[in-house]
Amino acid sequence: MQVIQINSSPADANAYLIIAPKPLLIDVGINAKYVLDRIEDIMDPANIELIILTHAHYDHWGAVEEISRQTGAKIAIHTKDAGLLSDDISSVAVMFGAQGACFQPDIILNDSELIGLGNGSDLEVINTPGHTQGSICLYHSQSRSLFSGDTVFPEGSFGRTDLPSGDGRSLVDSLKRLAGLDVDILYPGHGYVTKDDVPGQIRLSLQFAGSFVHDL
Repeated sequence: MQVIQINSSPADANAYLIIAPKPLLIDVGINAKYVLDRIEDIMDPANIELIILTHAHYDHWGAVEEISRQTGAKIAIHTKDAGLLSDDISSVAVMFGAQGACFQPDIILNDSELIGLGNGSDLEVINTPGHTQGSICLYHSQSRSLFSGDTVFPEGSFGRTDLPSGDGRSLVDSLKRLAGLDVDILYPGHGYVTKDDVPGQIRLSLQFAGSFVHDL
């Protein structure tokens, strides 16, 4: 499995192109042309079969309709966030001067579901509520890779919980679950990819999040 990080600007969410026998995208950001141009530099976009959204916030899916149309890829999201997509407020589309989604996801994901990459390995869906109720992380056990969406970031950071369906105590529970994984490389929803003692960074996020919730 090869992973290519795609990001059009510091304010945009990361998109990750997974190059495998069954190629897929994890999140897409908001700039469809930029993402499609980067993909075309690497492979035929029509070979992408699936787009997985880590949660329902607009900065992670704003470009998905156009990219899905251009590639033919199906769109997947966790069941608890599917209903948030079309709401201007819950999807935070209004914060970007946009509207909620006009599309329906093709695939509804659930916790512990496995998504095959066609090479004998899978991405495990881990529901990590906190940033949103249906936030997910994706774990590839063979490479010990974690695609963390906006649940956890490097250097002890974590996703905000003050937006619709966010919950600090749920986030702490989610970070506890992630802290139990064997992770060598973290692919966050924003910012840089890190290989530097990722379990330690997740534990630091858990510590900071726990203190934040305790002070509420």
